[in-house]
Amino acid sequence: MTSDLFKEYIIDENEFSQILEDLISKSFTLDNNNNFNNAATTAAQHQRSASLGMSPLLNLTQKESGNTKDYVNDTVSSSSSANPPLAQDPQRILRQMISLCKHIYSRGFIEGSGSDVTIKAFDKYYNLHRIVLYQNSYFSVLLEGPWKEHGQKAIGLRFDDENITRDAFEFALGRLYGKFDEAVLPSQVLNLLATASFLDLQDLCEMCVEVILKDTKDDTVVDYLNFATSHFYGPHSEKIIESCFTYLCREGYDNIKLKPAFLSLPAEWLKRVIESDAFWVPSEYERYLFAKDIISKRRKLLAEQRRNLSMSNVELSDLIEYSIPSSPIVNTTNTTTTTTTTPNLNRQSTDIYTTYNTKRSASICSISSSSLHIERDETIYTAIFTYAIYYAHMTYEELKSILHDYDSITNVSYAPDYVVKDALWQQIDLRNKIENSSETDITLGISSSEIPSNSTGVHFEIPSDDTTHIGEALTGLDDVGGNKTMKDGEGRGSVEYSLFAPFRFSVEFSDVTKLKEKQRMYSETKFYAGSNWNMYILKQKTPRKGTQLGVYLHRHSMPDPPSTNKNNNNNKSPNSSPNSDDRYSHLMKNDNNSEKSFSRYADKRKTVRTWFKILCPARGPSHILTQFQSSPDDFAIMQSWGWRSSSLCQDDYLLNVNEFNNSSISNSPSLKFSVVMGHV
Repeated sequence: MTSDLFKEYIIDENEFSQILEDLISKSFTLDNNNNFNNAATTAAQHQRSASLGMSPLLNLTQKESGNTKDYVNDTVSSSSSANPPLAQDPQRILRQMISLCKHIYSRGFIEGSGSDVTIKAFDKYYNLHRIVLYQNSYFSVLLEGPWKEHGQKAIGLRFDDENITRDAFEFALGRLYGKFDEAVLPSQVLNLLATASFLDLQDLCEMCVEVILKDTKDDTVVDYLNFATSHFYGPHSEKIIESCFTYLCREGYDNIKLKPAFLSLPAEWLKRVIESDAFWVPSEYERYLFAKDIISKRRKLLAEQRRNLSMSNVELSDLIEYSIPSSPIVNTTNTTTTTTTTPNLNRQSTDIYTTYNTKRSASICSISSSSLHIERDETIYTAIFTYAIYYAHMTYEELKSILHDYDSITNVSYAPDYVVKDALWQQIDLRNKIENSSETDITLGISSSEIPSNSTGVHFEIPSDDTTHIGEALTGLDDVGGNKTMKDGEGRGSVEYSLFAPFRFSVEFSDVTKLKEKQRMYSETKFYAGSNWNMYILKQKTPRKGTQLGVYLHRHSMPDPPSTNKNNNNNKSPNSSPNSDDRYSHLMKNDNNSEKSFSRYADKRKTVRTWFKILCPARGPSHILTQFQSSPDDFAIMQSWGWRSSSLCQDDYLLNVNEFNNSSISNSPSLKFSVVMGHV
């Protein structure tokens, strides 16, 4: 029985008839001179697009000041066309098409009647038809191209990809012969994607990708990510990778059920998630705590595995050393090989030595390979604590705590000492520039298009334009991290960069659907470089653009002096959601907004110039990531800049995959945002 998750892909005769009837009534006209094949092609295209189950997200945004006027990036795309007149006698055409599909599949594919070419695959012969295979680019080139198979009546196919199976191959052939009512299930979707990609069945590939995206959840995301990274099937693999990456970034921090996925995630992908600007984590200090928690658990698991392996090798050495006669009994019902020691006096001892020496050699090879793997992972862990976390905007108290953090397995501090101390020095340097500036200064002079020859730091690129990426993956296989960094000597001409790491924080807004028009919903306040900042969202309706959701970065105020700053942590709007859960509360020793912190000070400047990015991952089955990027803007006190977007009002952002499958709306849909910002 097919699960509800994939019921939309099953099209029975009545549903197929309705699809074609609707298509005919809305899209084209058939008369006595119409070509029947054109009608069938159009119907198949409509069926394929309908099977995806998702309409394109609206790409309608505009940047604006929260206080003043509309700004740039106001794009509107619209199209209209007149409906052609109704088709003549559509029911007759529908019956003929359905009957033809059934006939071709049953008589042609199943029975092989009238076959003019035989394909041998998986030790089975398929009696097929050139006229049917010609519709597929792979078979068309194979049968008509300049290959040895040209003109032959019997052709053998061999597949090097282990993911291509006989069942998947027959499923793909069935679709060529008109069988469209067979569901794609998660248990077969990877084999089907591999087969469809090999045979260049793009519509089936797209269907498989949609099934994978809908089935991406806590216990499948790592499997899908590993599959897509180890087997490249063009843009389809890329889309799966980007979807899994976005899912991990959105759900990774506050989803306890996803923790096992991070424990088994390849180390390089763990780094890519933790360092990404899109990774939703309330503060940079909590980013550090998350990395510390996951990596310490990964090390403990590895230590336990090595301890068990070591005990196994000791027992094996004892057996070899004392030459106890035994017979290895292999348990074929399990993938793990077990050896039981039983007396066997009639067996020669040389066989025993050979057997166990072979096993011991294999164990040694396995240990050697494992050691290389461990060494590589440890190198990545060091890179995470060195480069993936921006320590410069943490409080002095947090940096002091990090400096004394040691891993119980390695007995080494998580973050290198020099990294923490350099971060404190950068923090003091930035504070010095701000406190020594005048009230009328807008910039700090901390950005440049040329890298100083005596600089040894890492430079962070500053956005040079205002752009909006909606429905685009902002990740790549080579650069999936946060801000692109430029090391010394890698200048890019007029590109602006800064020596100071950007400030990152994340917020979540709950009950977004209950937000009334022109009502603001604020996040908690965050301290950055002498000012208090927060985010707010605002729902607006316009005659031309309809309902839009505004997302704004807001310069809230300057910190109060310590003597009067008694209620600094109570300025959260009643409409805002909690900043985070208590997942790492037992690890947090300091409050990032503590009025007693050495790292808190006031920027007396009336206006500051700041660049920023706001990232929002979709909750729906597309798992896409939207990024709003701003070049430096002027922020006065109580000034805000941001965007109004139609896309963020779509269900794909407000519902999660389970809610889509159950066709129900959540009682408290939420939007998650990650913010990256920096002064110039």
